[in-house]
Amino acid sequence: MATRLISSAVGIALLIVVLSLRDTFVFPLALGIIAAIIIYELAKAVGADKFRLALTASVLYVPVREILGFVKARSGWLMPYMVMAAYFVTFLFLLCLLLTFLKRHGEFRTEQLCFLIVSVMLVDRTIETLDQSMQIGNTFYFLMSLGGAWIADSGAYFAGVALGKHKLCPNISPKKTVEGFVGGLLCNMIVFPVVFNIYLTAQGADVASSAVTVEAAVLGLVCALVSVIGDLTASVIKREKGIKDFGNIMPGHGGLMDRFDSVLFVVPVYWFTLNLLPDLTY
Repeated sequence: MATRLISSAVGIALLIVVLSLRDTFVFPLALGIIAAIIIYELAKAVGADKFRLALTASVLYVPVREILGFVKARSGWLMPYMVMAAYFVTFLFLLCLLLTFLKRHGEFRTEQLCFLIVSVMLVDRTIETLDQSMQIGNTFYFLMSLGGAWIADSGAYFAGVALGKHKLCPNISPKKTVEGFVGGLLCNMIVFPVVFNIYLTAQGADVASSAVTVEAAVLGLVCALVSVIGDLTASVIKREKGIKDFGNIMPGHGGLMDRFDSVLFVVPVYWFTLNLLPDLTY
């Protein structure tokens, strides 16, 4: 437990540093590094890390696109070139995977090819959403998009430890319980209204507290449900591949993918749902 808490403290400290530099090159670079590590861990889980060309193209895809996005947002006259460069990077990524598939078709299997493509696209979409959320929103909405997964996860953990008796999906994740699942849902549905009401009141927003409470509870519920899907999806992959964690970069937690498995699914859904709830934005 001590190791887990220390890792969490280090992670929070790094997050604070990165957020303090959100208007600089450090922010997209940090997002790109996180994406690269997650993609490497996923590739390794399915045995695709031994295919150097495919691995390199996959790991570099999101960081390169983040750099292009940073330049595009700050250099108006370069925007058309950055857009074309982004399309070229996508083409090059797919070309590298297909060349590997053709050259080493006896080793590089179809399921590995498809898994890498889907994984990279999912990670890219999530990271780009986080980046754009900071550009068009602010730190609060950015943190709540992460909290949509992590608050529910914490609620599920403590509820499961205290009350867990009935297994949720014993063949996928034996430690998850129905009580933990419900606890995660309730935690988000309680925390989200409280936090959003405090934030919007502090900002002087002219919205009814009841409307904010209902909409925030809905947003929290949606995030919690999607969080479980992401968590169980990662558990299926680990169970199929016979691994406990995706990595060991965070002692006590595992790899970055073990911390971001639900985030990858929650972030895009969070922003889509938030745009449908007008009383939550200011």
